[in-house]
Amino acid sequence: MKLGFETTEICKGEKNHLKDMWLTVIIPAYEVAGYIAKCLQSIALQCDGLACGIEVIVIDDGSLDDSGKIADAFAMKYPFIRVIHKNNEGVAAARNAGIEQASGEWLYFVDSDDWMAENALEKLYQRRQDYANADIVLLDAYRNMENKEYSWEHFHEERIWHDKREIEQLQIGALYFPLAGKENKNPLAAPWDKLFRREFVLDYKLRFQERLKVLDDMIFCMEAFGKAKRIVYCKEKVYHYRYVPNSITNSYKPSRVDQDRKVWEYIQKYIKKQVSGHLWGQEEKECFEEALYCRIIKSYSICCRLCFFNPANKRKTKDKIAYALHVLTTEPYAEAFQKAHMRNLEWKLKVMAFMGKLKWGKGIYLLHLLESSFGKWLKA
Repeated sequence: MKLGFETTEICKGEKNHLKDMWLTVIIPAYEVAGYIAKCLQSIALQCDGLACGIEVIVIDDGSLDDSGKIADAFAMKYPFIRVIHKNNEGVAAARNAGIEQASGEWLYFVDSDDWMAENALEKLYQRRQDYANADIVLLDAYRNMENKEYSWEHFHEERIWHDKREIEQLQIGALYFPLAGKENKNPLAAPWDKLFRREFVLDYKLRFQERLKVLDDMIFCMEAFGKAKRIVYCKEKVYHYRYVPNSITNSYKPSRVDQDRKVWEYIQKYIKKQVSGHLWGQEEKECFEEALYCRIIKSYSICCRLCFFNPANKRKTKDKIAYALHVLTTEPYAEAFQKAHMRNLEWKLKVMAFMGKLKWGKGIYLLHLLESSFGKWLKA
């Protein structure tokens, strides 16, 4: 009540003892009535033998559909689920509300249109001793798209990082994953393929940046990696990430460039703070800036799909191209396209970077048409 939300706990039965709580699952929910039941069911079915140590916190972020009602129904049935109803403030604020209410030793973030893999919680519980002293546990997952399932794996084998330089490379990888090392095969920016030790999160006051409307999860992971002293990678697939073409994440975003700019400004200030605080030298600064340049180019290619050339954008084609070119002339895009090293870019972005350097608007538009017609060529 002190945080200003309503909490649904209409559950009968014995409540979990905080001292035995080993896991808090945090689920922000907004307008996901078609998905949230599968998400919660995938967790509830695994909790029968482990419920004494697990709590699930659903944060209904002011949904206007039946998302909150569906979550309430699950809370009525399962004593380890509770629902927070709050005004709509965005996914970052919802996750932060979950952090504030959490009691578990570990925090795990689940998106409400995704679901947990079979036996995932049991696997995590059995592996607890393997990462008892870790700050972050990196995990594997599945990526589900168009009725197909793909493996989401990060490295070839399990490993532990405690060397500062090696952890810094993971932090760089949170911005642009190919720079996390040749072995790394998938992005490190999502919160749903990681366990975070709650004490670590609270001690360093790690929170999702609520004023950032995009990529706040990437920033959270970047800052968490920057504070971590020990990171463990477990080769356990515990999660199903659902790619939904028409989701909020993939819908038309006319203001996406402006939203991205706030992220770039935040990261630039972060770099300056690390350098001025003598936490980074020139080498670390340059490596991080290179990751930022690559990330900006990647986000620009995403803007082609979500903003510049999205079908919902009713401008004339020549005006769309003109705006895309205009963005290239402004900072930090102009600097990123000029200074990023081609060798560090994914092959699908090398052509985009080349077109951007030439300021060839028709070429950029052609790349978008190729993606739309022939697949996910440039899709992140």
